[in-house]
Amino acid sequence: MMLEGYMSRVVRYLVCLLTMLLLAACSGSEEAALSNRTIYTLDANASGVLEKTNNIANLTVVSKDANDLKAEYRAGFVQGKLQGKTIISARDNSWDLAYLLDPSHSFPKQHGPTQAELDQAAGLLNANYSAFLQYLNDPGTNEVTAYRLKRLLFRMLGIYHGATLSHPAGLDFSGAWLPDTSYLNSSELTLGYETASLTFMDVYFLNAYNDLMDVISFSAELAPVGVRPGDHPDKCSAFLKRSGSEVILTHNTWQGFLSQSMTQTLAINDDLLVVNASNPGLIGSNTDFGYNNKGMMFNETTHRMSKSEVKPDGIWIFWRATLAEQFSASISDFFNAISIDNTGTYLNGYMLVDANTNETGLVEMSYRCFVYYRQKPGEPYTVDSNASDGGACTTGYDNEMVTDDYLMGINFPASLQVRTDLQSTDNRPDRRQQFKQLLPGVNDVETAKTVITYTDPANPLSIFGRWDLGYGETSYPKQIPDGSIDSKVGSTGMVRSFMGLAGTLDTSSSNKGFWMLYGSAKVNNTPFIWSKSSWKWQKLRDVPDRIDGSFTLMPLYLR
Repeated sequence: MMLEGYMSRVVRYLVCLLTMLLLAACSGSEEAALSNRTIYTLDANASGVLEKTNNIANLTVVSKDANDLKAEYRAGFVQGKLQGKTIISARDNSWDLAYLLDPSHSFPKQHGPTQAELDQAAGLLNANYSAFLQYLNDPGTNEVTAYRLKRLLFRMLGIYHGATLSHPAGLDFSGAWLPDTSYLNSSELTLGYETASLTFMDVYFLNAYNDLMDVISFSAELAPVGVRPGDHPDKCSAFLKRSGSEVILTHNTWQGFLSQSMTQTLAINDDLLVVNASNPGLIGSNTDFGYNNKGMMFNETTHRMSKSEVKPDGIWIFWRATLAEQFSASISDFFNAISIDNTGTYLNGYMLVDANTNETGLVEMSYRCFVYYRQKPGEPYTVDSNASDGGACTTGYDNEMVTDDYLMGINFPASLQVRTDLQSTDNRPDRRQQFKQLLPGVNDVETAKTVITYTDPANPLSIFGRWDLGYGETSYPKQIPDGSIDSKVGSTGMVRSFMGLAGTLDTSSSNKGFWMLYGSAKVNNTPFIWSKSSWKWQKLRDVPDRIDGSFTLMPLYLR
């Protein structure tokens, strides 16, 4: 009898515990963890899910409200709740990579920034943020552009609040109020490193990282005549390929192996967007691969540049790219958004596809010039340009990189003018030859996946490759913990399917996004492994020791 009574109490306790867990999972503002999946529900109109598959963190956030600014803020809040401490990891990983990937160790000068270096970077970021707010408040700024940028700003504030507050703040969403220094206190405008707390400026730092590092590297102190050393890290590989009635777009990200590359899907009122984000805490992508529900698909590769003229107080490209990627409904829209300023920072070539018309495009840029390429199906490319300094901007281009059937992205601008302006060089020349040989054979998504992950066993500086091994064909050899950390493949068919979604969160949905692989190139059948590398001492924060994975057709969790 005693045993029966004891077992009865145990059963009642377990039933009670299970009931409590189920209630918590369904409550309005709690997180519910199921296996490798975390769901956060703010209320019936704002919720999200985060799940990791094959080392890929996959985030989906949905937010609906009659006020767009409020919808954006609440989307950011849900994102901040779901990503939490991984945003702090991304901040610290970014600072470590700034040191590890620069052989000159120009900034920071040691592993981990000093307080003086944090203050210097914070000063630049605060000045840029102040100039950004002035731009939004300027009566001369295009009204639609200003409103859309305000939306992105409120999402950034939401990410910060989601990561630091228990509940959303009561804010003025009229559009007349912006989070300036009268709202943000001085401690929120500082930068941290290896601190337990997150500041607003830390979130700004993550989003503006590439712009900021270019501003610093082209400063008068480090580049007295506007020319920096040629040993800065080279970036990504990409291509666009026409195949029958489809257009295929691919990209792999060359980043430090501390990067937390992931997928991010947002459904904010009528705007839906799915991208590869370089790390948590971002309003956009920063690798600039993905597509929206207006039919625009995009990627980018960063131009290799020795010369630039940077604008510390301009509208940095992280704002302009996110603006273009979320809101553009045509190639012209994208061109216009990316060109609202030219800051000489994070200068890229963006490949574009309009899934409504199968029109393709490319925009390349120097610090003084934009070059725009457009192609309608069955026709050759037309090229236009404009120069921000009023000078000449020629339209000649490399016809091996821009063809009627494909575009190749190798960090070497196709535009002859942009090459000249940036004093650019083709620092990993085998990629051009590999693409030239392999791209004619790409006729579907599967062959595209094979090409964008191609590694020559004798040369790790291939389409999909690595710098850590210390060898490969290059004019500027270096040995750094960097290389291809992911690959993505999308098609116009995928975009058209995405365009048909209502934007409702559904964790049981069978809808899929693009193909993504998280992982490094394998040389001798071995990927990059931190614990077996020259940097085995490096602290790992929310990144695996073994940078490896497999291609996955990413779930969207939307219907």
